[in-house]
Amino acid sequence: MYMNEKKICPICGSEKLEFTTIKEIFHGDMDKKFEIDKKKVKCMECDSEGDFFNENEDGMNNALSKLSETYINEALDYFNDKKISYAGIERAVGLPQRTLTKWKNEISTPTAAGIALLKYLRTFPWLIEVAEHKFNYDISQKIFLEVAFNTLINSIQFKSSGFVPDGYSNTVMKLIANINTGNIQFTENNFTFNIS
Repeated sequence: MYMNEKKICPICGSEKLEFTTIKEIFHGDMDKKFEIDKKKVKCMECDSEGDFFNENEDGMNNALSKLSETYINEALDYFNDKKISYAGIERAVGLPQRTLTKWKNEISTPTAAGIALLKYLRTFPWLIEVAEHKFNYDISQKIFLEVAFNTLINSIQFKSSGFVPDGYSNTVMKLIANINTGNIQFTENNFTFNIS
């Protein structure tokens, strides 16, 4: 038999409580933000305040669950947009066949480890290529360096006037010139370039 218990202040035992709800923003992984309604109780007798009755835990768990769905959908949509095959990813990382399709169609839900894997693969999609090469150290280093190098080059704003921007050494400018003229060559195990 359950009784309807009156809510009282756990500090002073008063029934004079004020209930309010405030919006709170939490920051998740991958620059995701989510907002929850956070309940707060204030005792009008002793001025104590807080979540006296543990009402915020369910709201937080629901928000985290929705955030996980966002991570899953964003990663799988990214793979679709980039024409990266789910089957290829599954083979590369050792997931059972059709796992990603089941996650996409909400037939099954990934574990925390599965969600973490999707976050890694979405953040660093070149890890799929590393996995395809059976995590061979030398090939992995080449893939990593090539991606890092391309990211660096794409972030540099080239100037045609011959002026060396602040912070760029002459060596970097010569490297840029060699890139522009195609003097960098990638091979199976490394890449080489000549700086004159």
